[in-house]
Amino acid sequence: MAMDKKCLSRSPVAAMSCAAIAISLGGAIWAWFALRAAGPGPFILGFDDMQGITRTGGMGDVSVILAAAVAVAVINAVVALELDARDPWLGKMVAGITLAAAVLLFIAFAAIINAN
Repeated sequence: MAMDKKCLSRSPVAAMSCAAIAISLGGAIWAWFALRAAGPGPFILGFDDMQGITRTGGMGDVSVILAAAVAVAVINAVVALELDARDPWLGKMVAGITLAAAVLLFIAFAAIINAN
């Protein structure tokens, strides 16, 4: 019963953390399947207006990027929940930053899919 009250008191942090993980995981799955359907590669992973294509890679490189993005979201969610137990303001800050980063990662996944 004490654990239920603890989880309910951290619901904004838990909600932001779950949303960040869902956005990161959803974007990673979408990018993986879209790029697998596009062919074996090489894929454009980095592009700059001044220099053009700055980085290319195959499905292995893409898989590492996708796995790292999801892992960072999960680790930050754990850190946010632990911080929220000690200092609610810091927990909400970390969860909010993680959610913003997950949205930016989703946009990056969409850009990689669009470029290929």
